[in-house]
Amino acid sequence: MARPKAAWGLEVGAAAIKAIRLTRDGDEVSVSDFKVIAHRKALSTPDVDQNEMIRLSLGQLVSQRVLEGEHLVMSVPGHAAFARFAKLPPVEPRKVPDVVKFEAVQQIPFPIDQVEWDYQTFTSDDSPEIEVGIFAITRDRVQQRLSLYGELGIAPEALTLGPVAVYNAMAYDHKLAGRKGPVVYLDIGTYATDVIIAEHGRCWIRTFPLGGTHFTEAIVAAFKLSYSKAEKLKHEAAASKYTKQIMQAMRPVFSDLLQDLQRSIGYYQTLHRDAKLTTMVGLGSTFKIPGLRKFLGQQLQMHVLRLDEYKRIAVTGRQAATFAQSAVGMATAYGLALQGLGLARINANLVPVKTLRAELWRQKTQWFAAAAAIVVLGAAMMLYRPISDRSSLNPGGEPAVVSQVLETGGKLKRDFEQISAANKVGFAAENLRRLVDYRDVWPHLVNDVAHALASTDPQPELLGSDVEKILAVEPQQRKLVQLEHLDGRYVYLPESKRRRIALTLNVELSHDRPIEFLNLTVAAWLRANAERPDVPYRILADTISCNPDLLQTIVVSETGETKVLGGERPSSGSQPGRRERAPAPRSRPGSGAGAAGAGAGPGTGMTGGGGAPGRRAPSSGRRRPPGPPGGGLGISRGGQPPASGGPRRPSPPGSRRPAGKASGRGEHNVLDAMGPVPNRPTLYPPNSKYYLVPITFEVELLDVPSALPADTAAGRGQDGAEAAS
Repeated sequence: MARPKAAWGLEVGAAAIKAIRLTRDGDEVSVSDFKVIAHRKALSTPDVDQNEMIRLSLGQLVSQRVLEGEHLVMSVPGHAAFARFAKLPPVEPRKVPDVVKFEAVQQIPFPIDQVEWDYQTFTSDDSPEIEVGIFAITRDRVQQRLSLYGELGIAPEALTLGPVAVYNAMAYDHKLAGRKGPVVYLDIGTYATDVIIAEHGRCWIRTFPLGGTHFTEAIVAAFKLSYSKAEKLKHEAAASKYTKQIMQAMRPVFSDLLQDLQRSIGYYQTLHRDAKLTTMVGLGSTFKIPGLRKFLGQQLQMHVLRLDEYKRIAVTGRQAATFAQSAVGMATAYGLALQGLGLARINANLVPVKTLRAELWRQKTQWFAAAAAIVVLGAAMMLYRPISDRSSLNPGGEPAVVSQVLETGGKLKRDFEQISAANKVGFAAENLRRLVDYRDVWPHLVNDVAHALASTDPQPELLGSDVEKILAVEPQQRKLVQLEHLDGRYVYLPESKRRRIALTLNVELSHDRPIEFLNLTVAAWLRANAERPDVPYRILADTISCNPDLLQTIVVSETGETKVLGGERPSSGSQPGRRERAPAPRSRPGSGAGAAGAGAGPGTGMTGGGGAPGRRAPSSGRRRPPGPPGGGLGISRGGQPPASGGPRRPSPPGSRRPAGKASGRGEHNVLDAMGPVPNRPTLYPPNSKYYLVPITFEVELLDVPSALPADTAAGRGQDGAEAAS
């Protein structure tokens, strides 16, 4: 069967979901896309619902990447499956499958009818021996995983072991087939560690139950912290002032890891007495723990390296830094995608044969339908030719061009009559009535935006007007998402005659993981409420995006000045340490279009203007993320900015102007000088940061019932719908 030109490799890890899409060109591949989605909580966190966490993270992936119709290969962790290696006696090649099955019955610690298994043979030109790797997983476990993935519409074509995928990635990337001498790859996962020894085009795998969670638990016991705080402390150990104490707490786990490694390497050397293990390559985020590489190198007397980049794939442009940061944990997904492209050394597949057969027939059904259509078309052509020949011989028949002209003329006449009827005096009442079509769309949209933003469940302190209470909440823990600007642009699709509104929500928040937080709250609410009764539109879930590429980070300095990360933030008349906008009391969701969920309250103009009476709203000086092009409906926080930054000073004495009047731009200058309005207090402490994010999605307008006949109502066209919107 021909291999696809592109394939996704997807690893569902304990800390994050890692996916990479590779495109093949001959024997070379390139990265066409990738995505890393961290779980809201690590699956190793006590009392966490692992299946629910996986659903949430996979839901984000499905909403941000199109996986339907793509070739997809997924993995199961090494500790959830079995990998056994054995040498076969010399037999004829046709008898190898029978011998392997006999060996599998002996090696797999479950009845053979209760597991899904596959195998791979390893041979070399300089040895007649055949070595076989047997890979298996219980049917209950594989069905549980496939059912969970199926809930989200994910159906992998292949399922293999995580350590097997790591070997496939390293065999391709490091060209192990032509390398002399073995290499030890150490992949320290969350729950377990995989030891992969590659030598002469074959591999040996052993998994033992010690991983990153054991280091975290050691910190929990030593410092009496919660699991999540201990996990964070482990990753920040290198930069922490308590590095020495953290390393001391993890020392027992270091020793246990060393003992298991020595036991695994020793067992391999008893099977391969000529092997000289001198090089080890570390993978996995746990391998970033400071001092671990040096400790293993000294104790094992090996040259220990850490995988920080790949040799045969790379990402350029804006995503290069993100990919480089994630490279140490992307090896499994890399190997899975290679298997999907047919470039893997081991092609073990643990998807049940029954499932693969059902998926294959589902795909072939489309081809059967196409073949049937071709047969019908061929039969029609056989009948058409005699009829057309007979018509050409009929002296009374009219030429085809005449029929075409008549048909075109009739269509133009009907269009003219329809347009004329719509512009008659008697039709004016109907034209006026049409102006109120879709009149409830925008209020519904504003209400949906309010409820979507309210789904973040902000802390009560953030909804009040007490600045001290607001500052008492750590910015990175605030659940409040404030609406800066709401924009809508009408879109008409002439091919399908669909009417849409493309919306952009420019929001401000200070949560430490802004994109993930928005995806789990605002975007999740929009997806969950895509279609509802009594709402004149449907939300198109596949258009919902939090646009991480357009995220802006605003940093508050020691003096309180705000700057865009990587450059100076423009400011219009603001003083150091002062925030341009004051906190306003906000009502609970459901109190109207200006509810707290939409980030609005007193002083927030829902129609473009606003602010307290008698005060001028200063310019925010913020560079707003781009909204949709073109015109449309819009809502912004605050009023219009002054023509220039800061309060204006009165003219100096002696200037020629009538007493009591200001020169230049009006009397506001005199009032500012007599009673200057202070800047509003800051809501963010020094050395903090917040984010500006544009959330975009589209809604499709549902048909509005019309009192006119069907043919007249259908003639409204694009212009009538746009006017009604």
